[in-house]
Amino acid sequence: MSIVEDEGNVLEVSPRFDRLLSSVLGSPFVTTTDLPPSEHAHMRGYNTLVDLEQVDGALIAVDRTETVTRPPSPTPSFATDTFSLINWPESADIYAWQPRPSISDAAPACSFLPSGSRRSGPHPFYPSSAPTPFNSLRVSQSSCSKGSRNFNLLPRLWEVLRESSPAKKSKRRLDIAAGEFWAELGGSGYIDWANLPPLDGEEGELIDDEACIIDVRAVTGLDIVSNIPDELALHLMSFLDLPDIMACLRVSRTWRRLASDNAVWQSLFARKRDAGWLLDLRRIRAPTQSASRIRSSLHARGRSGILPAPLEFDWRRLYRSRAELDRRWSTVPHVGQNVEDKENMKVWEPRVRRMLGHTDSVYCLEFDSSRIITGSRDRTIKVWSLKTGRCLAAFSGHRGSVLCLKFEHDFDLDDANMVSEGGAAGWSKGMMVSGSSDCSVCVWNLYSYPVEGEDGDRDCTTVAEVRGILRGHTGGVLDLRIDGQWIISCGKDAAVFVWNRSNLTLHRAFRGHEGPVNAVGIQGNRLASASGDGKMILWDMTTGDRIRTFDAHDRGLACIEFKDDLIVSGSNDCKIKVWSASTGECLRTLTGHEMLVRTLSYDPLSGRLVSGSYDRSIKVWDVATGKVVREFRGLHYSHIFDIKFDCCRIVSVSHDQQIVVLDFTEGLDTSLFV
Repeated sequence: MSIVEDEGNVLEVSPRFDRLLSSVLGSPFVTTTDLPPSEHAHMRGYNTLVDLEQVDGALIAVDRTETVTRPPSPTPSFATDTFSLINWPESADIYAWQPRPSISDAAPACSFLPSGSRRSGPHPFYPSSAPTPFNSLRVSQSSCSKGSRNFNLLPRLWEVLRESSPAKKSKRRLDIAAGEFWAELGGSGYIDWANLPPLDGEEGELIDDEACIIDVRAVTGLDIVSNIPDELALHLMSFLDLPDIMACLRVSRTWRRLASDNAVWQSLFARKRDAGWLLDLRRIRAPTQSASRIRSSLHARGRSGILPAPLEFDWRRLYRSRAELDRRWSTVPHVGQNVEDKENMKVWEPRVRRMLGHTDSVYCLEFDSSRIITGSRDRTIKVWSLKTGRCLAAFSGHRGSVLCLKFEHDFDLDDANMVSEGGAAGWSKGMMVSGSSDCSVCVWNLYSYPVEGEDGDRDCTTVAEVRGILRGHTGGVLDLRIDGQWIISCGKDAAVFVWNRSNLTLHRAFRGHEGPVNAVGIQGNRLASASGDGKMILWDMTTGDRIRTFDAHDRGLACIEFKDDLIVSGSNDCKIKVWSASTGECLRTLTGHEMLVRTLSYDPLSGRLVSGSYDRSIKVWDVATGKVVREFRGLHYSHIFDIKFDCCRIVSVSHDQQIVVLDFTEGLDTSLFV
């Protein structure tokens, strides 16, 4: 602290103000000790402490009239690391004596000089008498050291607001319509920024940067699924599709537990019923003893069966297996562990199994979940194990070639077919019919009993006996169909016979074709017949009337499939046609075979159609699109006579005496799939 004498008075002077001070923005301000003498200097004394000015938080003996107070620092609403209100170049002023730049690239100048230092003078665009913020606030040229990159925010912001307004249908640039810009704002060019009217709401809400910062820890919400009873949560999830369930598995542990529940996946599986995702619960086998013995013991205890509760299954595993099974039928490449390994991408190829045992051409086949039954030109009928391929039984009853046959599928799984009298406990009884070139139809009783094989596999021993012979055809019997009430046969004599299944009597005969009837189909009380004369006729079995005649193909028909309201026909013209039974319209024509289409097998639920031809190829079609899904060649060495398929396999027989099974189930448990 230094002491100064002034006319006898002693003043204390702070040494802090004997040096130059600088503001936070770098602008120099003089101290009181550097001020020139003033006319008020004689008033200094101890009595002047009442009129002291507080500078930097301390009362200093400086007259207020001789004090230069530091102005408040500006508080812009955007970052100022590359921007200064003081250091702004003269060249950025749109009112400088130079060609006028774009107004969208300019920003208003500012200065902390007194208002009396305003620059006034003529301007090529606006008169000097109309002050604006741009010519009233100026910065001295000596203080302009560098340009600002962000100070042009205000005009750009205004441009964005104008262009984003719904009322402005067309985009306008401010540098093109500068006059209109100022005219719209105020007319005279002067803008009172502090008293502008509020925004009209059309330009949206403006928020500062801090509002965009979200603290994740502060986000709170209510997990409804986790706070409701599990039964209700599972019921809600039962309405979700597979992608939604997969998303739920990744939400949280609680959601994963609920989404993994068996009931949820059972609902997903049941929703695929219309696509052919069906289960046969009768196929469940006990691990230690045969199903027939278990049923016998349960009947002895007065119980009705062994069907478990649906939730006893692992429905998620069943869903995954069935989805994979459907994928294998398509031509979508199979990708291994590494998705990027495109070199190893390939279409799934089914496993091929061949069965040999017939000594001549194999004309017909049928199969269920455990057995394949075939008929041959060697006049025998053979039963094969579907699982192992072994020949389980062989029997004969015809004097000619066995051209066609049908039997009750999985009859040994139905408790109603169990035989308990005559010392045949544990045996199941079924029915089979076969047609031959000897013009007869044989009706067989099939008996099945499961036995353990040498390798531990369980197969069914099959025994057959002729129940009756149906005679009436004068030519070879070419095709057969059975249902719960009727046996339908057709032959070379151009006739179609309907037999009563219970008493084996002739119910009705249909005649109307001019050539041999090669195939028949039945749905309810409607019967469709296809002939070598190229025509297809739809009959009413109840009244015997002809409903409709289809001029189906250019050449003779060899096979048909009648399912629901669709009739699919194959012909010697190498074409396959899909018909509407109710309207008679040809819905689609499938081409691709090079020779006669000899056999067809159609599943209306999955929409798959499998065809076999004399060109030795097997094609899988999508009936909805008419496209070939899969094609297999080289399986047989000669004409293919018959084909059947289910969701797991395709079985075909040929003139080359072979039975070929294409198995799509490798590595999958498909024992319950229909």
